[in-house]
Amino acid sequence: MSESRRKTIGAISLALGLVALIFILILTAVHAVGTDGALYYALQQRAWESYDIASPAGVSDVDLRDLDDRLAAYLAGDYDALRADVETYGVYPVVETEVYGELQPAFNQKEMTHLTDCYNLFALLRKVRKRLIPWAVLLTVGGVYLLEYDRRRIRKIAWLSPLILLIPLGAFAVWAAVDFDGAFTFFHRLLFTNDLWLLDPATDLLIRICPQSMFMAMGLRIALWGLAALLSVPAMMTALTFIMPKIDKDEDNQWNENRATRRASAQRPKTFDFGERR
Repeated sequence: MSESRRKTIGAISLALGLVALIFILILTAVHAVGTDGALYYALQQRAWESYDIASPAGVSDVDLRDLDDRLAAYLAGDYDALRADVETYGVYPVVETEVYGELQPAFNQKEMTHLTDCYNLFALLRKVRKRLIPWAVLLTVGGVYLLEYDRRRIRKIAWLSPLILLIPLGAFAVWAAVDFDGAFTFFHRLLFTNDLWLLDPATDLLIRICPQSMFMAMGLRIALWGLAALLSVPAMMTALTFIMPKIDKDEDNQWNENRATRRASAQRPKTFDFGERR
């Protein structure tokens, strides 16, 4: 393999490895924010305080905290978190709560079907993240090796590779800042194959305990974590270049020339002149 081709493959490998690492950190931020029951509650209180109302959900503060924790645990992988006790499963095995003074299943069938879709998305997120980790390490280490620890080139690739994610994610962030409703709708239509996420506040508790401002605040947190990942990964890679072994090009080239000479000598055919023996 020629040197230029090896370095091209190394540059592509390193860039893909760093992008994979950044993407892993963004997925981790999405999972952390999306499965934090305490954060749900804090954002709900902030939303309702801005409208100067106690709670439009129709549930007590204790029940709200319980539902938040159950929703967070459910999305984190606990499939039974929203189910009632075994003794009360009956026909509709959903945890019950008191809504406007009446005990009823916390979520109806439509809401539960949508939550099942959300559960599957978070499960897919965890699977993708798990499978990306070894690839991120392999591509990054392999890229550095193929680049022969070229510190300057590694630093350049480290700071350019985040653009692969920054451009599309930055465009979406700007769109969300200008038109959150439009970006929110596009995001849901992209992720879901149905319209079950279009809930009615009059009949669906889930939309009442999850106001739009809550999703806006969660999206902002994820964006900030994503920006931190876009900056920290190349910064970390740059820092690592200062402790990488430095290859002496002159010695390396001399060794390659000597190796080529030795190979040529070893492969030279031997000839015998039988006429001289006579």
